[in-house]
Amino acid sequence: MSWSCEKKSLTSVMLFLCAVFLMAVFNACSESALDADVNEQDETSLVLQDESSSSVKSSSSVKSSSSKAKSSSSSKAKSSSSSAKSSSSSVKSSSSSKLEYPDSFKPQDKEYPYAGIPRIVIETRNRIAIKDRETEVPAKMQIWGESFAESEILDLTIRGRGNTSWNMPKKSYKIEFAKKQSILGMPKDKDWALIANYADKTLMRNYLAYQFAAAIGSYYAPKCEFADLYLNGEYLGVYLVTETIKIGSNRVNLPNDGYSYIVEFDAKYKIGEQVIFSKALMSDSTSKKPFRVHYPKNASDAILDTIQNHIYDFEIFLKNIKTDDDNKVNEWIDVEQSVKHYWIQEVFKNPDACFYTSVYFSWVKGGTINMGPVWDFDLAMGNHSSNSANSVDSWQIRNYWNNYLLRDKVYQDEIKKIWNGNLGLFESIRDTIDVLYAKLKNPAVNNFNRWNVLADDSSMAEWKTKKYGSYKESVNSIKDWISKRIQWIDSQENL
Repeated sequence: MSWSCEKKSLTSVMLFLCAVFLMAVFNACSESALDADVNEQDETSLVLQDESSSSVKSSSSVKSSSSKAKSSSSSKAKSSSSSAKSSSSSVKSSSSSKLEYPDSFKPQDKEYPYAGIPRIVIETRNRIAIKDRETEVPAKMQIWGESFAESEILDLTIRGRGNTSWNMPKKSYKIEFAKKQSILGMPKDKDWALIANYADKTLMRNYLAYQFAAAIGSYYAPKCEFADLYLNGEYLGVYLVTETIKIGSNRVNLPNDGYSYIVEFDAKYKIGEQVIFSKALMSDSTSKKPFRVHYPKNASDAILDTIQNHIYDFEIFLKNIKTDDDNKVNEWIDVEQSVKHYWIQEVFKNPDACFYTSVYFSWVKGGTINMGPVWDFDLAMGNHSSNSANSVDSWQIRNYWNNYLLRDKVYQDEIKKIWNGNLGLFESIRDTIDVLYAKLKNPAVNNFNRWNVLADDSSMAEWKTKKYGSYKESVNSIKDWISKRIQWIDSQENL
């Protein structure tokens, strides 16, 4: 072989080796860049999103007549807001590794077997306990049927909820998803309540009230469905998964423009919540009626003043109503909606509905007051510690605003019209109870094995609820109570 051929061959080999080396370097760089991109995407996908993380949940100053107190309270609220925002941001944006949650969310049901209703399984990060109603604990949730998962694993936060009910052994919870979710066929939203109904041994009082409110034509009634709840591997019983009261296209459908308000009569308000007061209808100068403003959140003083002034003006109008006359009440309040709200509360004899707590109304500036949505009936329908509240043969909520509204001729006529026109609907409540019993009798076995309160009410001594020999007996009791209540009301000449 000539030198020329050997030179050409050597050159070809060297070029080939250079090409291989360059390809190897290129592939290594590409893989490194790809790994970095994947890691960044994984970290981003684990961030708990929350559209409302930039706002403080349930923090504002209680309204005061002293401007100095307002200034001090406002300063404290801003400090609390900053702290809460920082805490919320820390919780929401922390990434979660696989080790923080179990590999499977399948419920452990050897002791409490599947009973025919959906099963909601929630695991908090590292199984952190839920100790209060303020701290939002990061968690994941999955819905199960009998043998298979019926949803993806969803990101959320969970905290305690309720006033009196929070002190009961079986707790209620508030959950908030990272993004809007439909649960159990109900319209999508982030916010939901898991209602324990510990004091209600029928498990169905709230469901009955909300379903009836929808049937009679309330402008909004919370949708709800039953489910068994497992929290951090522990079976907690039958819960009512319920829509929360808020402004939204699938909730209280009002313009979200700063001029729409949701307000609650709430004698159980907490320090730091948005509360205004009215004295216009109080019998003595030292008393005042508290109104908690739910929406808008973090309302300005100007907005709180607007709401407070409108309540005051309306109550002055009520004081001047002339009996058996047309006082143009419909210029102030939606008469039809108000009367429907009245009958829901009155038929079920809700002890909280005496303008004490859980009595809501909405108002759009420039429009009329809308009573509702209805809320919280676990101590209604003969389930209270008070004999007068439990009796079927007396009026319950003809006080405060209703005391004046019932004097108006137009309002009186609407009271009779709604009752007579819906008597068949009221009577159908008994049939609904039968349907619910068939649905809940098996889940109730698990619930009352977990919480032995049917015949033993030692854990409920404070609420003095009745004892029953069986779940069926508790259901028959409410069915009998409803029948007698409707009969008594219908026998009254002056509704």
